[in-house]
Amino acid sequence: MNDLLGGQVDFMCDQTTNTTSQIKGGKIKVYGVTTKTRVASLSEVPTMDEAGLPGFEVAVWHGMYAPKGTPQPIIAKLSKALQEALKDPNVTTRFAELGTEPVSQDRATPEALGKHVKAEVEKWSPIIKAAGVYAD
Repeated sequence: MNDLLGGQVDFMCDQTTNTTSQIKGGKIKVYGVTTKTRVASLSEVPTMDEAGLPGFEVAVWHGMYAPKGTPQPIIAKLSKALQEALKDPNVTTRFAELGTEPVSQDRATPEALGKHVKAEVEKWSPIIKAAGVYAD
C-alpha cells in the first residue's frame, strides 16, 4: 500500500480490510471487488463480473487453527468463543468498517472450515499446477 500511495507501483490487488479507508479517502482508485457480490461498505464499486470479467471470483477468508492433537474440549471452547465473538455488535461493526463481514454461524465451526479448506484446495490446485508453480 505504501508503494502504491508513493507511486512506486501502479496497480495492486489487496483485501478490503487494507484498502477501504484509502478508497473512501480518495487516495487510490478502485476498479472492482473480486467477490461474487458487492461489498456493503463499497456498494458503488462493481464486482469484477459486473466490470467485464465474467466468473471472476477470489475471496479472502481466514480460519482459526489449533495444533494437531488438541483435546476436543479445548477445540469446543475455542469454537464457542468464536461463535460468540461473531455475534458481538462491536465485532460486526468493526468488520463492516473494514469492508468485510463475518461468516454465518453455521460456517464458523471446525467441520465447516475443514470443508471450506478442501473446496479451496480443489478449486486452486489445477490452476497452480497449470501455472507450473510450487512452494519451496
